[in-house]
Amino acid sequence: MEDIRARQIEEVGEISAITYSFMASKALFAALDFDLFTHISRGSDSLSPLAKATGIAENRLHTLLTALKSIGLLTEAGGHFKNAPATSRYLVAGAPGDFRDYVRFVNGAFGYESFRHLEKALRGDRIFPNKGFYEGLIYDAGIGGALFSSAQHTGSQGPARLMAKRIDLKGRDKLLDVGGGSGAFTLAFCADNPQLSATILDFAQTIDTAKRYAREAGLSNRIAHVAGNAATADWPGGHGVVLMSYIWSAVGREETEILAKRAFAALPPGGLLLVHDFMVANSCEGPRFAAWYLLGGIFDNPTAVCLTPDYVERVLRDAGFKIETTETLLPGITMLTKALRPQ
Repeated sequence: MEDIRARQIEEVGEISAITYSFMASKALFAALDFDLFTHISRGSDSLSPLAKATGIAENRLHTLLTALKSIGLLTEAGGHFKNAPATSRYLVAGAPGDFRDYVRFVNGAFGYESFRHLEKALRGDRIFPNKGFYEGLIYDAGIGGALFSSAQHTGSQGPARLMAKRIDLKGRDKLLDVGGGSGAFTLAFCADNPQLSATILDFAQTIDTAKRYAREAGLSNRIAHVAGNAATADWPGGHGVVLMSYIWSAVGREETEILAKRAFAALPPGGLLLVHDFMVANSCEGPRFAAWYLLGGIFDNPTAVCLTPDYVERVLRDAGFKIETTETLLPGITMLTKALRPQ
């Protein structure tokens, strides 16, 4: 990948823009909690009808709408509000790219709230003494596994379809999706490869949601489910492809090494490993979205690593793999490393 060099800021206003950006994020999350953009799309597009539809008093709603206009999510003309093009495509119920739940629950309820603990995490303190932050906040102390898995499914469908189109699995008949969650990537690969069957290994709390999506896709007979922590549970054998998507950024250094070794042990000679995750350039200066996501990976992972292609490839080589390529999957956000277990 092309290396990244971040532009140094020069003005105090640029510092202010950084310090105030969290307010814009919260304005968006609040708008989605009230489904404001959907109400606008359905005709409640002026202040009084919109206040009635959302239950927000007009004076407070006017202030929220002003904030949303200031960041380009809305426009207003003659007292009528209109969603921006991207807002209409992605933040309105029933829209083709609707991923409101992903923004609300993955970025908002989980991501935004988790960053309140950043200073504590940087000191190496644990938020949940007996379990990982991800498991503690999502499954036990807040969002709930079913809701979070469903929200992640919405956000993962686009990358999953992109990866399935890009990776040739002809001649391979069994996929193990480690930490596969809702099964978005498994479903995409199975849809594009009729010969393929798959197993999803993830926490028990994700299985019911993953089974539902498999049923809805008509793929239940080709997808099995195994409950367990990928770093400690036994992996089912007999798979020629192992996929790990968004899992390395959620664990610490030791776990990435364990996962790589387990993948090597699970695959036959010639087996294919796919590691898809947030990665920054080897210079560690960006892309910024990947860097921010990786900062969120340190919670309860005192040995968390800022993932780069060099790091991922080195861990895989140390485990015995031969690297094929590392390439961009989502520009500015995620990379995909392909590796083979030597013959």
